[in-house]
Amino acid sequence: MSETPDGGTKEALQYWGHLFEDRCGTDILHRLLRGIAGFITATIEPSDSLDLTPTQLSHFYRSVNGDYDALFLGTPPSSIAYIYKSLGCLHSLQPSPDSNGYSEPSIPALKPQGFVTWQTLQLLLALEAHVPFLQEAVRKWDITDPKTGATFPKLLPKESFPTKPDQPMIKWYEGVSERLRKEAEKESVTGRASDAEEHSQRVGRYSSEMSNDGSVDERTDAASYFANPLYRNHEGRPGIVRRWSKNPNPPRSPRILERGKVVAMTVGNT
Repeated sequence: MSETPDGGTKEALQYWGHLFEDRCGTDILHRLLRGIAGFITATIEPSDSLDLTPTQLSHFYRSVNGDYDALFLGTPPSSIAYIYKSLGCLHSLQPSPDSNGYSEPSIPALKPQGFVTWQTLQLLLALEAHVPFLQEAVRKWDITDPKTGATFPKLLPKESFPTKPDQPMIKWYEGVSERLRKEAEKESVTGRASDAEEHSQRVGRYSSEMSNDGSVDERTDAASYFANPLYRNHEGRPGIVRRWSKNPNPPRSPRILERGKVVAMTVGNT
């Protein structure tokens, strides 16, 4: 039997409404995500850039009871950039903290719109994990609406989100993983893969466009991410969630369905 929302939840639902329409985030969801991006850049290792580095994102997820260190701290920067490209997440390349000014920028950093795309895709993929992250963010911090300058309400009801993950998105994720894995294996066998030195000469030419290039290592790392984006352990529990768990039987890993790519492209173009 469904629970009846209390007075506070009803008021919050009137404010937020439904945050997804036809697999696309609504304007207010995009504003919330941009507000969170602005909060991260202003408070977590602030710099002259508004783009979000892997270190900043790792800190953000830990602050909202998550743990994405396996991706943002344990994956080579070039592979993170390749993942962003595959998802259509706008990003830049920033210099490393110890850069002397002569080396090529190599740290992938999500632009505010790229962060919106990233978070929207994660919500479509795994609501049970990512909705609580956003709920904790608005509860814990004063997130400013970039349109009005007002602070978002502290209550973000789960009823504003879809009731289940988006199946085409789930299936597309493992489809990408399978394709990248096969491409990496094929190039390793035939010897046609680019080596690390060749890649380092190209790293400055990264863009946010989706493409099929990339070294064997990048494709292998990206395939691992797409196959297990929640970093579930062998028991099936979400590795990205440190202190929150709601669903004891999380969805199984997705299977290939290339048309899910359309979902990602639609999200990225909203």
